[in-house]
Amino acid sequence: MSDQSPKPDPDVTWGGLAAVGLEVCVGVGLGYFVGHLIDKRYGWESRGAVVGSMLGLAGGLYLLIKQALNANKD
Repeated sequence: MSDQSPKPDPDVTWGGLAAVGLEVCVGVGLGYFVGHLIDKRYGWESRGAVVGSMLGLAGGLYLLIKQALNANKD
């Protein structure tokens, strides 16, 4: 009897999963930074930072869902 372990899927690696997490974090961080700059320029208190963070989160989640759908196609 042959003892073969399943081969790891080359499309799903820890590096790829870490990249997805970084995409979401960078999106939120960049959105916050741009929103904070808009807050300072126009005196909007913290509205720009909150809206920028939410837009960054939405962009990161869009990329996450897009990548998950592509992984399920195969």
